[in-house]
Order: sequence, then structure tokens, then C-alpha cells
Amino acid sequence: MRFRSHLQAWLVRRLPPSAQWTLRHQRIYLLPTSFGWMLLGVALAIWVGALNYAVSLAYALSFWIIGLLLVSVLMAYRQLAGLTLQAGTADPVFAGEVTHFSIRLDNPSGWSRTLQGHLAGSTGRTSACQLSPHSSVWLSLPLATTQRGLLAMPALALSCDVPFGLIRAFAYVRLRQQALVYPVPQADVSGHRQGVSGEGEALSTAGDDEFSHLAAYRDGDTPRQIAWKVLARRDVLTSKRFAGAVAGGCRVLDWHDYPPGDDAESRLSRLAWRVLECEREQHCYRLRVPGAEVGPQPHQREQALALLARYGETP
Repeated sequence: MRFRSHLQAWLVRRLPPSAQWTLRHQRIYLLPTSFGWMLLGVALAIWVGALNYAVSLAYALSFWIIGLLLVSVLMAYRQLAGLTLQAGTADPVFAGEVTHFSIRLDNPSGWSRTLQGHLAGSTGRTSACQLSPHSSVWLSLPLATTQRGLLAMPALALSCDVPFGLIRAFAYVRLRQQALVYPVPQADVSGHRQGVSGEGEALSTAGDDEFSHLAAYRDGDTPRQIAWKVLARRDVLTSKRFAGAVAGGCRVLDWHDYPPGDDAESRLSRLAWRVLECEREQHCYRLRVPGAEVGPQPHQREQALALLARYGETP
């Protein structure tokens, strides 16, 4: 088992990451399965017996078994040869959850293929797929996350042992794909989430700020914020959002809301929870961390959580 792990690590280190791979003979490896080794031993034993007793039928049987193994080598190789793999996308998740990396497999040949795939070094399940001639499928591979940040996709291991289960063809591929992992939300009972932008700044009215985008109407929006033209044209109640200091009393989720002794990960987790609370309550908010800020804008939730997830990364 240790030898297999070292061999896998050595093979993976030799692979440069790429957004797309086409499997050629240089990247396809072939080894007998357990059943294949057993059958090879049986063929050897029959051949030794044929030598000792000069039995022609035993010679024929041993050579037939060897021929079957050689045919299995060719057919297993054909299952992987010429296959094209392309990196997809991975949905962002919170640390501790399972993300799924998607890979597109293209079969340019005129025969069907039956494959199995898993992420090297992971304990996730193996995904099986079958490709018809001249077709494509998407393979989704799960991977458990443990910490925030950008998670690079591990090497992909593809294998097959069809049609007889005697020879196993396998290949390792490194695709350039990353998953964004958000901090684990931690409930903040300190009361900071009730704070409204202040810090000596005067609350501005909607008309004093620069228009940012349209968003769904929320209880408490003033008539000046309602997009009347959109309402008349589409019969949909929407409100204007404005970029500026603190339009409408936005909550400020600030890094410095917490004592200096609090560690960075704890702050990030509590800020993530406060972002989710503001989204749940549909309350305007502004996230501030050292060196960056996310204010009201389209897809603010994703922008804010991504900022927390990548906090502290070196450029």
C-alpha cells in the first residue's frame, strides 16, 4: 500500500496542470488486476506442466490464456486513448462542506467507453460513467473541505478494467480548477450586527449618492428609492440602490468591531455569519476588512464572502 502511494505521488508530480488534457500513450499505464495475476500464474503453471509431460493440449491452453491477457491489454488501452478532459467549475462552499469539481469528458472515437474516476489522495467516492461513441459527459467528483481559501483540484485518476477485468488501464491528470471555500459562519452574539453606519458620518439620502443598481423592493424603502419607470414598464416593484457612504442606514460589518486579541479566523467566521444575517433580513450592509471594502452592489453576498475567504492571501 505504501509503494502504491509513493508511485502515485511520483506520477502526479510529473504532471503540469492544464485546463485541458488529451490522453496519449505516454500518460496511460497498464497493470494486471488481482484476477489477471492469478490467471497469469495459472498459465505459467500449465506451461510448466506441458514442458514436463509434453502435453500439446496444455501448451494450447497456456498460450490461449496468454493471448487473452494480451487482448485485454489492447482493449483496456483503447478505453482511455484519445479521451479529452476539460476542467469545469466548482461551486463555492463553506469550510467543512463538500465541494464538487466538474470535468467534461469527450469521446471522439467510434466505440463506447466505461470509466471510473476519483480524486487522487481523497477518500471520496469513485464516480463511474459511460460514454457513447462521439459523445460527451460531465463527471462530478466530491471533495471534503477543511479550511477557507482557494482549494486547488487534486489530480484526477481515471481507470478501467473492461472488458474481462484482467488488465487495469489508468491515467493521472492535473486539471487547472479551483474551488472557493468560505469561512465557517460563527454566531456573533456581541451585538455588533445591530450597529448602523455612523462613525461621525451623516446619513445621506438616496438622492445624494451615485446610482449603483436595481434590487428587489424591501420594507422601509422610501418612495424616492422606488424605480417607478420599471414598475410602469414591467409591473415589478424594485428599488434603486446607491453607492455612497451609508445610504438608508447600512450596517457596517467592520474588522475592528472586535477586540485586538481576537484571532483572524474567529473574526472572519463571525463576519461571515453577519453577512448571512444581513442577507437573510434583506438589510443593507457594508463589509470592511483591512485593505478592502464591499458595499451595496449586485451579487454582494458572493463578493463579501469571497473577500473573507481570500483574506490574507499573498498577491
